[in-house]
Formats: sequence, structure tokens, C-alpha cells
Amino acid sequence: MIVRVKKSKKDKIFLMLVLPAHLRIDNKKVKDYYQAKDFRFATEQEVLDITNGVQIGAVPPFGNLFNLEVLVDPKLLKNEKIVFNAGDRSFSIAMKSEDYLKLVNPRIIDITS
Repeated sequence: MIVRVKKSKKDKIFLMLVLPAHLRIDNKKVKDYYQAKDFRFATEQEVLDITNGVQIGAVPPFGNLFNLEVLVDPKLLKNEKIVFNAGDRSFSIAMKSEDYLKLVNPRIIDITS
């Protein structure tokens, strides 16, 4: 998921949150981590702009490809493999969690409730 964190009127950043599909993002945890005033999902147009045209729901969890910081919830890594969309809602990829960590080098932060 691509989200926007607003620390101040001028300090806004987009980042990627990666978590198990059955869990929910804990907005407070993300806001606290960034000492942010506001937190919201990126709009459809923002996602298209950031990813150079990849549609919502098809964005792979490789924020590093889009110059986004990536936060991964540790609960996701309890799975030997992760499965995600591959830039198209019709195709998915399964990858070992350890390989994903090596490729993305995300921050591992508890972001779910």
C-alpha cells in the first residue's frame, strides 16, 4: 500500500506499507513512528504518478523500485513465502520472505492492529 505521511505543512512523504492481507494498518503506529500530524492512503492518481502507471491493487511490494521507503510488518515475515501482485491484477508472484528482505531491505516495524 502506498500512503502519504504529513509531518508538517511542507514536510510530506509517500511510503509503502507491506503487511498480511488479513490485517489492518494501525494509523496511530505509523503516525507515531514518523511523528506525523496526518496519515492517509495515496489517491489513485498519486499511485499512478508514483509508480509510472501501475494501477491500485497491482503495485508490487517493491517500494525501492519507486523510490519509496518500505515498512514491513513483522507478522508478514512469519510466512516462509509471500504472495503479491506483479504489476498487473491478473498475475501474482510467490517469493521466499528471506529473498524479499534481501531485495528490498525494508524497515521492519509493527504497523498493524
